[in-house]
Amino acid sequence: MAYLLAGVAIIVGLISYLGLTSSKNTGRSSRKAQQAIAMREAFRSLEKQNGSTKKLPASANKNSDASRISQLWIYPIKSIRGCQVSSAVLTQEGFYLDRRFMLLKDHGETPQKFENMHIAKFATMCLFHPSIQDNNKLIVTYQPPGSKSSDKADSIEIPFEPESLKKLEKLPVVMHSSPTTGFNMGSKYNDWFSERFGFKVILAYWGGNPRPVLGNLPGKPANQGPKYSNAVTKVLSSVPIIGPMLEQDDEVIAFNDCAPYLVINESSVADVSTRLPEDVEMDLSKFRANVVISGSSAAAYSEDYWGELTLSSSSEKQKESEGEKGESKIILTGNCGRCNSLNVDYHTGESGTGRDGQVLKLLQKDRRVDLGTKYSPIFGRYGFVKRGDEGRVVSVGDEVVVSRINEERTKFYWPGLST
Repeated sequence: MAYLLAGVAIIVGLISYLGLTSSKNTGRSSRKAQQAIAMREAFRSLEKQNGSTKKLPASANKNSDASRISQLWIYPIKSIRGCQVSSAVLTQEGFYLDRRFMLLKDHGETPQKFENMHIAKFATMCLFHPSIQDNNKLIVTYQPPGSKSSDKADSIEIPFEPESLKKLEKLPVVMHSSPTTGFNMGSKYNDWFSERFGFKVILAYWGGNPRPVLGNLPGKPANQGPKYSNAVTKVLSSVPIIGPMLEQDDEVIAFNDCAPYLVINESSVADVSTRLPEDVEMDLSKFRANVVISGSSAAAYSEDYWGELTLSSSSEKQKESEGEKGESKIILTGNCGRCNSLNVDYHTGESGTGRDGQVLKLLQKDRRVDLGTKYSPIFGRYGFVKRGDEGRVVSVGDEVVVSRINEERTKFYWPGLST
């Protein structure tokens, strides 16, 4: 009887809790809608200024020793190829339009069993090439080995915002123990991907439901994840459907792995190339970074100690529109431990052969420098946009200042991933 009463009390408590938070969720939903509109308008203004996001401007002041943004990348669908852009809009969850979709393998079991698809395990994901069109649609083109540019494009058009989320089936998505709720985009898209992968695949849409960051957070100790107001909130946060409904004071992400942004250093990429045969250069895109930094002042692997980056706009118009100096900050909190995705041959969709198919092993010799992920080589830094800088625009050519340098390397932390 005592257990029964306790169970009833818990259920009543959950119902009361959800009832109390419903008004907050309504307010948060309206704020999300307003933010989405603002992001779309900002992206449209970028397209007008640049003519096209495909036209990449040369870095300003090439003779300067200052470090600058040399490349920017957005990955609309997690783990397929990325889109190189000239400018991008900062949001709390990552660049606008970044990781808005992901692919799930449907094992066809009852109850349903889905597997998150990552390029480390599903190497053929690199054969899918995305393109952002008019800010409201995504074109994905499948280019299998042997295909030629003269061949008819094998493509599908996907809206970045479905007409009605209410009509889409909700999907529980859990990445690295961090839950959220996605939306099944439907048979039109699922069938297209399934035919090309050779097994049943579901295209999941993020839909704005936040995923909690369980690991390294700005301004907090390395081993401290998000804090919850009470025990009930902590338990509910791990439930895929309920967790995203809760108010989050800490950082959140979409379908990114562990943080909204990933920053790498071109000098470090050049070092990796020296480990390969003379006629082979490391494909920078395999590191799947959002921000690539270049400059003589950024020595190879100096990013290991970077704590904060200040990005200064190279555009006078942008400085005028954003006020002050057109600056924005990215706070770097943790190292990115690498996996065998670095060994994938992007031309064949298979594991690479020869030395360029052993990049992970080559890095393991001297890049296992983080005790928090001691079996994985480190390359790149995870980051978060400084609160208040959401909505600002960063562009290729913007000056980068390392505004905080850590005395020691940070230690990676994420429950279930860190060592």
